[in-house]
Amino acid sequence: MLQTQLFDDSSPKGLINQRFLTTMIQFASQLALSDGQKKELLNALVLQAKKLLAIWIHYDRFAKEVDRLKPEAPIYEKAATGHVAVSYSQELYLEFDEFLVQYKSSLDYLAKLPATPLGWNKWNPRTFGDRGKRIIKMLRSVLAKSKKFLTDQFETLIFEKHRADIELVVEMRDKINHFVTGGIPYENFRVIGIRQGEKVEYRVPMWSEEQTISDFMSVVFIIT
Repeated sequence: MLQTQLFDDSSPKGLINQRFLTTMIQFASQLALSDGQKKELLNALVLQAKKLLAIWIHYDRFAKEVDRLKPEAPIYEKAATGHVAVSYSQELYLEFDEFLVQYKSSLDYLAKLPATPLGWNKWNPRTFGDRGKRIIKMLRSVLAKSKKFLTDQFETLIFEKHRADIELVVEMRDKINHFVTGGIPYENFRVIGIRQGEKVEYRVPMWSEEQTISDFMSVVFIIT
């Protein structure tokens, strides 16, 4: 008897298995598909899960590298003036790059999932495209009237709940991968300590004035 492990979920509490893979496999089992189509769809779902896991892995590596750098970080007095030496982390830059790449790739995989039940002759988008708007238009054009409510549900999920995050992450991915508007400055990726009295405050890579890149990556993974 051959026992095969299709997906090893190392995300927290098997989150990808719980929220995506198991749910989608149960949903797919209710579709009227041939054995060949079921195998094809299972393969697509497993590969989608692996993409989601890749997002988690690069976030996890990034967060752990920030923590690893803290004990080694140069400490400066808050009131100090003059020359300050700062080392920028290549590891953090590259992990963030891969995080963005895998996020966009996961969207492209998602765009292909309807191909098995609908048929590749009706459904073969090249990418997620236009922040998902292209996918919505395609769904509206190929689904029967009785199934168009599925498009509304997908549009609500993507555009009402997560549109801003999707657009922002894809924009950052284009910057770092295609050097759009000068890319993302490597100076953003450093860890230093600022001492004031007996307290040391660590300055870590920031997404905004209020949010660290680690926290942003965590939020993106949770909502993906």
